[in-house]
Amino acid sequence: MICPRCHRGRASPGARHCPFDGEALQDVSELSLLDFEPAEPAVYSKRYMVRGYIGKGAMARVYLAEDMLTKQPVAVKVLDNSQARQAADRLLKEIRLTERLLHPAVIRILDAGQRTDRTPYVVMEYLFGESLGDRLRREPRLPPRQCLSIAWHVASALEAAHAQGIVHRDVKPDNIFLVGERGDPYAVKLLDFGLARAVGETGLTAQGVAVGTMNYMAPEQTVSDKTGPRTDIYGLGVVLYRMAVGELPFEGEHAELLAQHLLTPPTPPSERVAELDARFDAVVLTAMRKLPRNRYPTMDDFEDALAALLGERSGELPLTAELWEPDVYVPYSPYARHIAGILYAKLRREVPAWASLTAPDPHAAVRSG
Repeated sequence: MICPRCHRGRASPGARHCPFDGEALQDVSELSLLDFEPAEPAVYSKRYMVRGYIGKGAMARVYLAEDMLTKQPVAVKVLDNSQARQAADRLLKEIRLTERLLHPAVIRILDAGQRTDRTPYVVMEYLFGESLGDRLRREPRLPPRQCLSIAWHVASALEAAHAQGIVHRDVKPDNIFLVGERGDPYAVKLLDFGLARAVGETGLTAQGVAVGTMNYMAPEQTVSDKTGPRTDIYGLGVVLYRMAVGELPFEGEHAELLAQHLLTPPTPPSERVAELDARFDAVVLTAMRKLPRNRYPTMDDFEDALAALLGERSGELPLTAELWEPDVYVPYSPYARHIAGILYAKLRREVPAWASLTAPDPHAAVRSG
């Protein structure tokens, strides 16, 4: 059963009306009989018939569609024309990276292609529930155990991506979906690999373009520097902080916010929420260290630390990673050093000597020299 207005699924086996807007529910097998006009009459890949409109993001619109072979609902994401012509090849290539990710916590990509006007589209599994972003806008702070559980599932999904050589680069609450009833999810899905990149790949993002969402950007992203798997560890650390504390670790306008991610240590969560303890602090603050090599070595290590806090790992596991002092991000490229100098000035900090030096790779597994 599905709601023809909001397209959410049935709340309970006996429900006949949508608990969110009161609309009478329709049988999924009879999508063609739903009492509304299709938002965009179209058939994608000669298989997916658009039946309704779900919502709009910064770069794309999402439609409810029917898979005419299986008669099941799917979601079709169509990039806006203004974005599509400039980014079609890049986005389609990056989206294709996720097609080989068969993981229960990663949204399934069913199909992808281009319309006759070269506008890219992606067909995905249809999910019932809400984004973590929507949940946090309604309920700013979540119980610690639920925060850890959500973060663990996302870490598991990201570990699978990293194992395939894919870095997400935009881990944030709006890209995490809680499947199930509002406030009582039974599964977690990681969404939107549109900004993903294969490790070592170059040429898809121009130098000088900061990729990601400012509130969740790792220091290396704030200066448009080289990214890697530990970039996602930082982003997930910020998400965990936001869920548990009820506020972001850093606030401010554009440049000030970026400068804080680059330079300012976050306040320990336990100093803002008494319910949290030093063990929780250790996990979050390790993930959010400025220097990538000071974070957890892999997403699997972060996942293990989260599991240890949840009590789901036997034996003693280290909750932190080795720390090399000082924990200061040193930009890798000349352009990144230039941007870092601007951000140092924004917070009235003295620009270090590295501004005119060649820096080591910040994502190296071990320190050189």
